[in-house]
Parts: sequence; C-alpha cells; structure tokens
Amino acid sequence: MAGAGPSRSTRAVIVAGFGIGRFGRFPAATLTELAAPVVATALKDAHIAASQVEAAYVGNAFGGAIAGQESILGQIVLAPAGIAGPPIHTVKNACSSGADAVHLAWSAVAHGQYDCVLALGVEKLTHEDRGRSFAALASATDQAPRGEGRSVFMDVNADRARAYMDRHGATARHFALCAAKNRAHAALNERAAVHKAMSVEEILGDAIVVAPLTRAMCGGIVDGAAAVVLMSEAAARRVGAMGPRIAASAVASGVPDGDARGNATARAGAAAYEQAGIGPEAIAFAEVHDPTAPQELFDIEDLGLCARGEGCLLIEAGATSLGGRLPVNVSGGLTARGHPVGATGVAQIAELAEQLSGRAGRRQIERPKVGLAQMAGGLLGRDSAVAAVHILAS
Repeated sequence: MAGAGPSRSTRAVIVAGFGIGRFGRFPAATLTELAAPVVATALKDAHIAASQVEAAYVGNAFGGAIAGQESILGQIVLAPAGIAGPPIHTVKNACSSGADAVHLAWSAVAHGQYDCVLALGVEKLTHEDRGRSFAALASATDQAPRGEGRSVFMDVNADRARAYMDRHGATARHFALCAAKNRAHAALNERAAVHKAMSVEEILGDAIVVAPLTRAMCGGIVDGAAAVVLMSEAAARRVGAMGPRIAASAVASGVPDGDARGNATARAGAAAYEQAGIGPEAIAFAEVHDPTAPQELFDIEDLGLCARGEGCLLIEAGATSLGGRLPVNVSGGLTARGHPVGATGVAQIAELAEQLSGRAGRRQIERPKVGLAQMAGGLLGRDSAVAAVHILAS
C-alpha cells in the first residue's frame, strides 16, 4: 500500500522509555510546563541523558490557536528540558499529531538515520474563552459548524452513530455500555482526567449533546503531555533499556469521496498488519480513537478486530472490558482518560508499552504479547483526514 508502510527493509525499533502526564484542565500551566516532567520521566526510564537524544519529534495540533506559538513550538518546549541543538520537528496532523510524531520518529530509527530519538505529544486546549478552543478544533475539518457552543465533530459523530444504529440494530444503550466501561477503566488510571464511574442509566439520562450522544458519551477539553524514547535494538541494549518492539507503524490520509479499500483507519490498519506480518486475530488489546463512545465500535470494526456490526455485541458480552478477551481502551480512552489532541497518540503508544512491560498496576492485562494503537485526525469529506496505526510486541 503506497505511502502507508515502509518502502524497504527496516531494523528493529524499541520503546526504550516513556512518560505520561496527568490529563485534565490546567489553565495556569504552559506547554513547556506540561512537557517537562514527561520528557524527564521518559529519559530516566530509558537510562539516558537529554544530551543523548539525536532528534526529537513534537506532536501538537493547536499551539498557534491556543498558546500563540505556531512556528517553533518544539524548540521552545524542549529547550528547558535540556534538548537543544539536535534536529527538532513540530508535527501538526489534527488528532493524529502525536501518533504521526511517533511514526516519523520510528521511521528515522528504523531506516538508520538515528539510534536514539524522542517523540513528545503535548497540548493545551483549555482557554478562558471556550469559543477559542472550539474554533481551534474546527480548524481540523473541511466542514462548517452546525450549532453554537459545540464542536462540529460532535455532529459528525452523531451522524455516524445514527447510521450505525440503522445499519446494525444498535441502540443508545450500547454506546452507554461503552462509555461506562471506559469510565470504569479510567477510575483505575491515576493519570486520567475522569475518575467518576457512571452507570449505564446515568449515562443515558445525562444531558443530550446531539442525539443519540449524551454528555457522558463525549470527551471533554483537557490538557496533557506524553513522551516516548525510541532506540535501535543495539542502542537499547547498550544502555540496558530494552522494552517492547514497534512491529508496525503506518499512516494513511483520507480520501474525501471514499475509497474502495476502506476509510483511512481501515487502510492504515491493513498496512500495519502487512508490515507486522500478522492478522487482527493476533492483537491482544487495543487503544483506539474514541472522542465519543460510538467511535470505539467503529474503530475496532474498521481495524478488523471484529466483524461489521459485532462491536455492539462485544460490548454487551463484556469482551472489550479489562479481563475480557479483547480489552479496548483500558486507559479510559479519549472519553474518560481525556484527549489533549497532540498528546493522545503518544500516550497510546506509552500505554501499550506499559502494558507489554507488565507495569500497568491495577489496569494490567494478563500477559499480553501484542497491542495496537489507532488514531484518526480531522475530517476530509466523509473520511478522517489522517489515521495512524501502531502495533507493539513484547
């Protein structure tokens, strides 16, 4: 699949260290203040100093719109963390900004350009003027807002949810079951933005955003940061920082009028499976892009983790809960852990690494071997503007 996977043989890339910050609303925090602790944690976890980072890739979607820094954001947030001098690239690709930063960092190591790189995702979405936050989010689409005081993405997600209900017989209760699951997962995650569990009935009875979506089915505006250190296998062995391997890293762009091969997520997923040399049945757990609860069902179906229309059945059976046969969004997902746009994709990779390393504490999945992370960003006609899929293996 041209453009989605590697064009030639690559070497193994190891997630040698990671750091995930607390997600939430931090109105007084700067981007630099959000980034500093996760960079320090990732470097320490990888047993390296800042001076050993050969290049850095910084995922951020809305620094210009919210924080007033459009041009040199990566250099500004990393210099206080001790990373100044090597190449620093700021990556902007809507919700996939962080995942795309990881993809570029992986590519640089996999193809032998560097042995040790950092990928950082950081976003500050809170602003005293909420309209400014919504306007920033709206810049990631080619579609005009349909209502005041909400993101255009809520309307699009509601459209998709209603179409799914008509096609597969799903109900709003299935979406509430998914939201309740992820809130229960987030309650076990000290870094999550939301720690309040809610029953299915409470979620269904919450305020309507756009039918069938209630407020508790939708992620809110939050800030946060996450970082990973990627190394060649030889470099990781030298410093004693062996972690899980990135078995696949694939990115696909949207096709406005549709593509016979599927949407951007489906195409990126197919490329990732081909690159890793496995099928969907090998995936033990997944972190997927769920800005609203229904989207989780669409994602796992697009990725072939279940058949079309089967997502709602898996939710009913508890199969995607912690302890189920295919745990999904054990971090809490975007709806409950939170979605600081540029940071989310990096946090997903770090979550996979944490699980595969057996370090997830109360959220630990039993002996997972292969995990998948998927992000989809922006809107381009009927498709996401970009999608990224990573597969990690222990």
